[in-house]
Amino acid sequence: MIVLSEILELKQVISGWKQNGDTIGFCPTMGTLHAGHMDLVENSKKQCSKTIVSIFINPTQFNDPKDFAAYPKNTDADLKLCEESGVDLVFLPSVDVMYPKSSTPIQMSIPILQTTLCGRTRPGHFEGVLQIVSKLFHLTEPHFAFFGLKDYQQFRVISAMVAELNFPIQVIGVPTKRESDGLAMSSRNLRLTPKDRETATLIPRMFQLAKKTLLGGERDLKVWKEILTDFLLTGMNVKIDYLEVVDPMTLQPVNKLTGNVLLATAVFVGEVRLIDNEILTCPSK
Repeated sequence: MIVLSEILELKQVISGWKQNGDTIGFCPTMGTLHAGHMDLVENSKKQCSKTIVSIFINPTQFNDPKDFAAYPKNTDADLKLCEESGVDLVFLPSVDVMYPKSSTPIQMSIPILQTTLCGRTRPGHFEGVLQIVSKLFHLTEPHFAFFGLKDYQQFRVISAMVAELNFPIQVIGVPTKRESDGLAMSSRNLRLTPKDRETATLIPRMFQLAKKTLLGGERDLKVWKEILTDFLLTGMNVKIDYLEVVDPMTLQPVNKLTGNVLLATAVFVGEVRLIDNEILTCPSK
């Protein structure tokens, strides 16, 4: 496995791969890797002859400096996991490499997809995501890029950027990998206390309740959301950042429970913010 931190070295390796006709898959991460990240790698290996993983905690997508400072890091373990999983190259740049002091700040946004969910409660977050992902796309020149659907809004925003800016990349959404109790795998789970970790299972259980009440005939959107909100708030140390029902493509709020809807939530359990979502099909009456 090749480990690189400089752009010139990265470009030289990729140039050689492309001259050999290799197909490149790319999995951007912020490190503290887990089985969910390795699922992205496995999907890449099935479709591509070379797989690149980037590990970079991007400061421009954190609207809370405390969240950035507390984000977990475990580079040695990450590199070991990548090597064991058959990753061909890990790009491990510093902040100075990605954002040189001489660079001119830019801002990217896709307003219609950023007015709801995390875009509403984390101002500036997706501007930072678009900035770093576009830079990484230019540097790694992948044919395919793999993103977990746990952050569904990120997947939609990046897919839209690729389509609108004509990146020659196919963006692949990989289903959320879950723990045995249903909690979505996340690097942030490591920050949960044992008691808060138990409380966090309210999130996947809430999605089960959502499906059960839909099958039971509940069609009043306001009542449905109140049921789900009350259920989440039965947990100690829980604060709901948002619980929204939106169109899966436009991410705009829906006004009735019909067809396919995206139920998405962000919940603080203690000091840790967890996100999850599921596309639900509302049964016809």
